[in-house]
Amino acid sequence: MSERPRYTVAHVGINNENSEEAYALLHVLCDLFNVEPNSDKPNTVFAGTIFEVMKHSRRGKHGHIALRTDDVEAAMADLAARGITFQEDTIRRDESGKIRFVYLVQEFGGFAFHLTNE
Repeated sequence: MSERPRYTVAHVGINNENSEEAYALLHVLCDLFNVEPNSDKPNTVFAGTIFEVMKHSRRGKHGHIALRTDDVEAAMADLAARGITFQEDTIRRDESGKIRFVYLVQEFGGFAFHLTNE
């Protein structure tokens, strides 16, 4: 039997209704956890590398949890064997064509989940 993939939490994405709400939360998280705002993009801004503060609420009731794994394709095969399906339109590939990112269809505890090797 092969060894199952290992996962670590890459970050936690927290949904907000709009940019104003997101920036308010960003400042609270940065102050509480002594981190700096990071990577401000149109739909998201990071508090350090811990929290991805979403400027919308598109995925998951509360947000999402990003799980890092060394081999996304092996993790997908392992999870598929356990009944998990994947959002094909979210797949991102590296320059060699290997999958590096994908969202699961299923949500747990009000959170969407995505796999990444970054």
